[in-house]
Amino acid sequence: MEIIRANISNNSEWQDFLNSDYNMFYDNRFLSYNDAFGKNIIWHHLIFKEKNKTLAIINGCEEITENGKTYISCDGVSFGGFIWHDRVRISDYVNILREFKVYLMSKDFSCCIIRNPPYLYLQNPNEEYEYALILEGFNVLKNSITNIIELNSFEFDKLTNPKKRAIQQSSQKIEINIINDNITNDTLFDYYNLLLKNRELKNVKPTHSLEELVYLKNNLSEKIILFEARIDSVLAGICTLFLVKNDVVLNFYLAADEEHKKDRVSDFILFKSIEWSKNNNFRLYDIGTSNVGDTLLYGLFEFKKKFMADGFLRKSYILKLN
Repeated sequence: MEIIRANISNNSEWQDFLNSDYNMFYDNRFLSYNDAFGKNIIWHHLIFKEKNKTLAIINGCEEITENGKTYISCDGVSFGGFIWHDRVRISDYVNILREFKVYLMSKDFSCCIIRNPPYLYLQNPNEEYEYALILEGFNVLKNSITNIIELNSFEFDKLTNPKKRAIQQSSQKIEINIINDNITNDTLFDYYNLLLKNRELKNVKPTHSLEELVYLKNNLSEKIILFEARIDSVLAGICTLFLVKNDVVLNFYLAADEEHKKDRVSDFILFKSIEWSKNNNFRLYDIGTSNVGDTLLYGLFEFKKKFMADGFLRKSYILKLN
């Protein structure tokens, strides 16, 4: 087994692997925003090869935590973990994880944290990789619950009657647009300001600054979709989609102006973004997590469930090496 620590800005093997199983959070066009805005992350992106064949990759970084020098997959993105060649066997999972542990110890890591996406993201969903993690001594550090829609089964007629009536009423007054052109700090100022005000009401901040969101959109114009909702030409809501995989959409930001709460803007822009995703042949639509730490936000979870979005776990695993 050969393990290569890759500079992914110019590594053809990494890019070739992504071409067969794309994931935005492993794409240097996305990850580079961390470097461009001075986050000083020490990267440890790894390629696992056997007989000149790439079997797996993992995005990762180095951080000093309460457990000492820690390998994390991955800071700067929502989740990380291994991406596997589509023909690996369970023995390959185990062997690669063993070699991974040897690598970590050789680099004096005392801990490893892996933040996995839901297993449903896999083209052929199974939990073999997570079973291999457990076999090799990893333990679940924490769980989050995210709401995912399987788009093949999503139909407007399957929504509850109150939800359908609300969407139909909203369609009479709300205009939905997709923002593609002239992406600058100035042109996205109102869009971002609405998001900022919405998050301030919840005592949180957006993950990205205005400048970072502009950078990402311009770097990945085809992979980040910006929806806006307007009422009488006034901006009333926003929705930001990350097309994280070729068949998976992640709703990263959803926000509405409080003054238009009665107009059910969030419901309508969410519905239209789901409809867009289905019409563009995506398989899954991930509305995002419904918990803060160990606290489940029941109202948020039920809001998403009404859009046929069932709950699935995002698991973080930990391995202590000494």
